Amino acid sequence: MNSTTTPSRIPAHALFLALAFAALPLQAAQTRAPSLAEQLTRSAALPPAPQLKDEDFARRSRLAQVKLSPDGATLAFLESDGKDNALYVMDLTTSARKQLLPVSGRQELHWSSDSKIIFMSSGDGVAQVALADGASSKIAAFDRKLEQQFVSVDPSQPQAVLTESFDRAAKVFRISRVGADGKSQVIYEGERKVHEFLVDPAGQVSFIRTLEADFSQLVLRRADGKWTEAARCKKLRACQLVSATPDQRQLSMIVNYQDDRKALVSVDTRSGAQRLVHSDPLRIADLGRTVLAPASPTPLLAVYDAPQRRNIGLTPAATRAAADIAKRFPDSNVIMSPSAGAARWLLTERGARLQQDRHWLYEAATRRITPVLAAERARAEPLAEQHLAAKIPVQYRGSDGARLHGYLSLPPGKDPATVPLLTMVHGGPWGRFDNDYTTLVQLAVNRGAAVFQPNFRASTGHGDKYMLAPGADFGNGRVQADIIDGVRYLLANGVGDKNRVAIMGDSFGGYSTLLALSHTPDLFKFGMATVPPTDFVRTMTAAAKGPAYGDEAPFAVTLAEMGIDLGDGAAMKKINDAAPAFNADKITRPLLILAGGKDHIVDVAGVTDYVARLQGKDKPVGLLLDPDEGHNPRKPIVRQAYSHLLQRMMHQHLGTAAPAEPSPELAKYLEQTLKVNTVLK
Repeated sequence: MNSTTTPSRIPAHALFLALAFAALPLQAAQTRAPSLAEQLTRSAALPPAPQLKDEDFARRSRLAQVKLSPDGATLAFLESDGKDNALYVMDLTTSARKQLLPVSGRQELHWSSDSKIIFMSSGDGVAQVALADGASSKIAAFDRKLEQQFVSVDPSQPQAVLTESFDRAAKVFRISRVGADGKSQVIYEGERKVHEFLVDPAGQVSFIRTLEADFSQLVLRRADGKWTEAARCKKLRACQLVSATPDQRQLSMIVNYQDDRKALVSVDTRSGAQRLVHSDPLRIADLGRTVLAPASPTPLLAVYDAPQRRNIGLTPAATRAAADIAKRFPDSNVIMSPSAGAARWLLTERGARLQQDRHWLYEAATRRITPVLAAERARAEPLAEQHLAAKIPVQYRGSDGARLHGYLSLPPGKDPATVPLLTMVHGGPWGRFDNDYTTLVQLAVNRGAAVFQPNFRASTGHGDKYMLAPGADFGNGRVQADIIDGVRYLLANGVGDKNRVAIMGDSFGGYSTLLALSHTPDLFKFGMATVPPTDFVRTMTAAAKGPAYGDEAPFAVTLAEMGIDLGDGAAMKKINDAAPAFNADKITRPLLILAGGKDHIVDVAGVTDYVARLQGKDKPVGLLLDPDEGHNPRKPIVRQAYSHLLQRMMHQHLGTAAPAEPSPELAKYLEQTLKVNTVLK
């Protein structure tokens, strides 16, 4: 349905193709990556960065939704001047740009298959804008009660989109084709909700993916007017439809191949047999997505996101393009979006040192790469690349010998062995860090600290075996050991002053921070925990009792698939024995906790009770409690407070640069929400 496909995801409420390219060899791995020691030397030799202002890190791009037309002749994009948004197009032959119309609200842009119409989709409906004269009209209004939503541009029709709706009361699911003239046609109707589908060249729904009663996934193919099984996938595992050959006999999918890393496979739709088409040559990362040209059934690229984004060609022409782009952008994460026939590619460049995306065009015939929209980008005044830190991929061995992954960011121009080391732990725990730009990382580095972001076992992106390895060991066990092992590895290899080490994290990362201060207090000078569960078993049990969100599997099913049995008394006791809630007496280092009064995941009463017990034991603790916030902060002032408090903790306990004085608004907010404070002067 789309030129770029995205992977299936594990629910987040806690916390295949016999084509001409099949015979091509896997693209060779890139040249040897520099060692950690070499990276440390390079970083120390860079010019030091000036201290940037807090507000500098909040700058946002003026550009959004930059899209190349299928014929490769035009760019469409949204541009904001800070107050108003507008839809623009740029003729790539003349470089002339023009405004088509002002735009309000959040919109996504989609080119029609014939490149003559720009569709704009929002949660409320779909509008069309004619490229020729900018004339626009709304072609579909969505009824939220029917869960109506935009799905994709119709690849089989010149000017149409595909939408879906689900009437839960009547148990009727529909897929509809809506033309630029607003006329709608139902092309599929059934009792089961369809989670993904493909249309054939004639515009008929040819494959669907649905859930069985036990949440296993079933892929059905329509043949001779009947639906027959083409493939079946396990619960909550990758089961993504990519494309099908015109005769519908070969289906390409992204699956967890051999119950491990996500890979591209070809499925014989008659026999169900799967054949591996492509998996990671480095044998460490999941396949993140595939890239197709508009209306093409042939995947051009396999894209892997670890340790950095790698675009690997699946056809000779795409292999050449990917090699050219990798050579030109060796340290960047480049999103490659082709026009029809892959004659021209839009390149979106991202990276740890790029606060805002850069855009380029690649011409396949000449192999030339040229910048585009550079002036528009410059007007937003992004931070200078040389003042920001790269994210260095780190591989280290856990205490059990397993190979583990993470990222390290270093203050340029400083001896890495002499700077403080701040560990950031991601949430989930089934989540991951990537090596794109991260505001808080760059802020901490600019203030003088090295930042370590471990992708411990349970993290996604490195295959099912890596993700499932901990089982239920979420106390002071395997997962926590992976994090601590990484800190000690870096300290032993010339990163960080061992007397100035700290840890922080959100959600599960906050829980890990509490574990670290409870069980390895001598390693850290302070911890900062945002929306942390203090009793992980209690948090999981409460989530497992909750209802499923939409058609997702209930969290109880998710936990079981992740290897966690809440009824296993021994396993739950092991977690509870280490739980921060029952180990308050072990806290000796300064701890700052941030929480929301309307958190629907972490019981705020458990957090406040934990803080009260710490106070009763005269432990160094602080608590910011916003009664109107939930698990994820919404208000900009909250993010400002988090940033300011981190800088104060780092300055006071690690000796980094002092933060700027808070604005009157921020000072008032802190006065209202900082309920407990024995950790900040």
